[in-house]
Amino acid sequence: MSTHHSCEEEIAAIRESLAALGDPWQAEETRLSRLGAGSRAVRLGVPAPSAAEVEARAELPGLMTEAALGAVGQRCTSPHAPSGELPRVFDLRRTCGGDYTTPVKDQGERGTCTAFGVVAVLEGTAAYTRRAAELNLDLSEAHLFFGQATPRQIDGQDGAWPDDLLGDCVSTGVALEECWPYVDTGAGALRPDWPQRVVHAEKTVDLTRDPAGIKHHIFGYGPVTACMVVYEDFFHYAGGVYRHTTEETRGGHCVALIGWDDDQGCWIAKNSWGTGWGEGGFFRIAYGEAFIEDYPEPRPTTLGCTGVALRTWLPPQRALGLFASGKDGRAWALLEDLGWLRLAEGTSGAHQLALLADARASGHPVSPFVVHDELQMVQTTY
Repeated sequence: MSTHHSCEEEIAAIRESLAALGDPWQAEETRLSRLGAGSRAVRLGVPAPSAAEVEARAELPGLMTEAALGAVGQRCTSPHAPSGELPRVFDLRRTCGGDYTTPVKDQGERGTCTAFGVVAVLEGTAAYTRRAAELNLDLSEAHLFFGQATPRQIDGQDGAWPDDLLGDCVSTGVALEECWPYVDTGAGALRPDWPQRVVHAEKTVDLTRDPAGIKHHIFGYGPVTACMVVYEDFFHYAGGVYRHTTEETRGGHCVALIGWDDDQGCWIAKNSWGTGWGEGGFFRIAYGEAFIEDYPEPRPTTLGCTGVALRTWLPPQRALGLFASGKDGRAWALLEDLGWLRLAEGTSGAHQLALLADARASGHPVSPFVVHDELQMVQTTY
């Protein structure tokens, strides 16, 4: 609906339905509400499910809710988990002394949501598994979608599946945003030096139809990407725990799950429609709602990765500490945004240590070049 009058009518009808449900969420005029039906639709990028696949999952909402609520207290063995048991409530924005998500982005009028969902997984996993809340990795959705997904577009249309894109992140990697800044027209091109500013996903994990597994992964490694069916009322979501009030659907969408709340019976998720929608761009969605744990499609649609390997120059930051072992000649540097990193061994490492010591003494930041978790080079910034 493109006019303000029609938008008001839509929202009024949704509010009536919500009142009958006890007002679990708030319907307001959002930046998506003000768009016409066509502009709303192009912000989706997952093919609509078939009626047969939906019917095959008729019992799924109840099963997923039961499994999600039953996971509390389960033992978590990931070395990155903040404790040994799954809690009732967990949010990557508020854990271990920091926020391990990156700022909400806006995909614009293009069906690139899957690239945004997958990038959110890599950005969050890189920070969380390193306990580097200030890492603020910014990766290029343009590289992932226009550079890698577009050649295999679904039926010639915009869109992509998360398993394909995560596979690209393992094999090819995804460059930093500066190497190909995102615009929804697809304009631009990849910088030639992108191989020196790239990250790779490590082992990927299929978590489809496994709410307990989703929780274990978020708690132990970071965000999970998931696909959901979008109902017409979702465009007007402004807060609360979402449950659909209409059977009218518009297609499929990809988001990133970043936490959960058993007391409210919901997942916490990050969207890519800008901060003028939802709860500052985030939303809460009931367990089992909109098929978010198992999208109506035979392929895996709910996935994460267990680590992110860096091979990139990172923004300037201060060297807060240095340590060198006289026994084996190894050295480490404590960087402001990254924590402790081992320096490359040999003459190069000794040279970098000297540069770091000088920068620390003078208070000047350094730009680090990191390969995996080893500091190979630094450039001083004066």
